[in-house]
Amino acid sequence: MAQTYKQLVRQFRDSVRDTIVCRPDLSYRQIAKQFGISEVTVCTIAAEFGVSRIRTGPKPGKAGVKQAVA
Repeated sequence: MAQTYKQLVRQFRDSVRDTIVCRPDLSYRQIAKQFGISEVTVCTIAAEFGVSRIRTGPKPGKAGVKQAVA
């Protein structure tokens, strides 16, 4: 039986979501490359399902701050 376009898209998005959840060692960029989609699409799918990653970059506003030496 042929699947409809919506079913195929849903199945694909579920696969991307499962990869996001099950493979925390992969970045969104690596997941995007694996599925042949953009990183923005991976972020959109993550937001759609309410899953995300821990952000591990520099904190906003901390880049140019120097501490004074007492």
